[in-house]
Amino acid sequence: MIKILVFTILLLIPTHVEPVENILPVQVDTDKSLHIKKAMEFISSNRPAEAMQILSGYKPSTSELSSYHYAYAKANELSDKQHDSIEHFRLAYIYSQQGEMKELILLERAEAYLKMGCYSESVMSFRIFLKNFPDSRYVPRAYLGLGDSLYKLGFFNEAIVSYGKAGNSSPALYRKANALQSMGRIKEAYNIYMPMIGRDSGYLKSSEDTLYNIGENLRQVGKFSDAKGYLNSIKTSSFKHRADMSLGLIVMEEAKIDVAIKYFNLALQSSDRQLRRRALLYLASAYAKSGRQDLAQSRLLEIRNEYPYGKDYDAAILMLSQLYRKGGKVNQAISLLKELVLRRSPDRSAIDEFEAIILETKDRDAEGFLKLWGAVGYWLLEPSRSQSLLKIAKGLRHSGKPFLDVCIWLSKYGSDDAKAQSRLSLAEFYADIGDAASAARYLLGIESLRHWIKSNNDDVLRIKAKIHLVDTKYEKAAESILSIKDVKQEDIVLLSDLLGLTNNTRKALDFYEKALNRLGGPSRLYIRLADTLYEMGKKSDALKYYRTLISIQPTAPRIADDDIKWALYRISMLSQGKESVDALKRIQKGNDILSRFSSVRLKESDLSERMGRVF
Repeated sequence: MIKILVFTILLLIPTHVEPVENILPVQVDTDKSLHIKKAMEFISSNRPAEAMQILSGYKPSTSELSSYHYAYAKANELSDKQHDSIEHFRLAYIYSQQGEMKELILLERAEAYLKMGCYSESVMSFRIFLKNFPDSRYVPRAYLGLGDSLYKLGFFNEAIVSYGKAGNSSPALYRKANALQSMGRIKEAYNIYMPMIGRDSGYLKSSEDTLYNIGENLRQVGKFSDAKGYLNSIKTSSFKHRADMSLGLIVMEEAKIDVAIKYFNLALQSSDRQLRRRALLYLASAYAKSGRQDLAQSRLLEIRNEYPYGKDYDAAILMLSQLYRKGGKVNQAISLLKELVLRRSPDRSAIDEFEAIILETKDRDAEGFLKLWGAVGYWLLEPSRSQSLLKIAKGLRHSGKPFLDVCIWLSKYGSDDAKAQSRLSLAEFYADIGDAASAARYLLGIESLRHWIKSNNDDVLRIKAKIHLVDTKYEKAAESILSIKDVKQEDIVLLSDLLGLTNNTRKALDFYEKALNRLGGPSRLYIRLADTLYEMGKKSDALKYYRTLISIQPTAPRIADDDIKWALYRISMLSQGKESVDALKRIQKGNDILSRFSSVRLKESDLSERMGRVF
């Protein structure tokens, strides 16, 4: 029962690391038999087979059981029979008496787990050692082994803590730097590596893991030449392929794309599945940068089909969607992005890509933009995207419900600026459809934001003018428009509906005339101004604007025929002689009332001229 309990406890552990230093020599008690002593001598001289031959034929006494199993464990360890060594370490620990030997056996058992790659078990074993023997002289060694185990398992923060308790030896400091490097804490790792290289560069000959990490650290801080020196000195295949990938990244930064591709292809030969996946990702990036989009897509599709899951997989899907988008395959891009977004924790970069696609589509395909928003817009409803959502709302202005949904959401959850802007857009929407009460309600929600109104006062005035116009409060509507500082064509259009409806028509007319002369506008604005001046008896001023409309016709082909004919008709009425006749001649072609009237006027003019010659 005790054996089962002890074994269970020792199997419950996590962690990951590189092998620890050679074990310390063991002091053998003087009462050990000559057989065990002889076996230990063979073990010390690296002759495990001979040691096991002696031990296998020997029956130890009760007092020798711990030493016997310890010797067997060491012989099995040298013979690379790690599982057998673990069992003998266990028995040696059970039969040992309290004292340094008991501490050492437990420590070496933990180290045996570490060498086997059973990192969870080694973590637990090291922690049991530290709990049971907190004052042991082997504590720094145990913390070093614990740090290695945690490092191998990817628990880098915990590994750093353990290495910190392992002392200031070269292994402890170098490995702490390796853990910092693995966490992306580049500067901290660099600040350890550089002094340590000066203090003990010899250690690097025994640790290609450290050699690689230093090379990668130097690459990341931009010291490419130094990084190449360390990376090129790596020989072990497991780290050589990682070094190849780092060298590829360096030469890609140096714009040597073809050389980078060669390095990435070398890294692809690794037996490490994760390393191959990342090499494919870098290959795709290199091909894309060199304009070989088809090759880039093929590498990314290989990741998608052969290496699912993980951050590199997600990066590949995102890159592939970007290539599809640039190639005009928007639907395929969206399909890929949905894979990244339809998760409990959606990929932020994928949502950013959705945002880019929607904004691009907004300006070139109104129908496609609306469909795209309906399909994926939900994921963009985040306060941090308020400015983009305002642009999207502008594109949805004439879509009805989608526009209202976005603006209402922004008015509740957007940034302060977006809340105000969306409320203004809602107020304008309702004013445009004649719902003055709703428009006024949304406008009221803005008026408390004095700072915002100060910098957006013209927009507020425009909405107020529309609300007053709906409520037939023409004087207030005109006052709002006349208070606008930065006048736009839309203001002239709005004011054109008020000409003749206010008591201060002269002031409104002056504003209208100045704005139209500066900004120009649709033909109906010139007609409206000229007609108003005509009705006020200012016929010479009216004639000027009728003439202006005719003069801009060659450069403004969208002017309606009816506006042209009306302007020509009024010119014929207000001018004399050749100008009047020419205007009538231009109108008479057609079958509408003005054409027929101009024909009559021309005949009258011709008859009058003849009679004048007769009499």
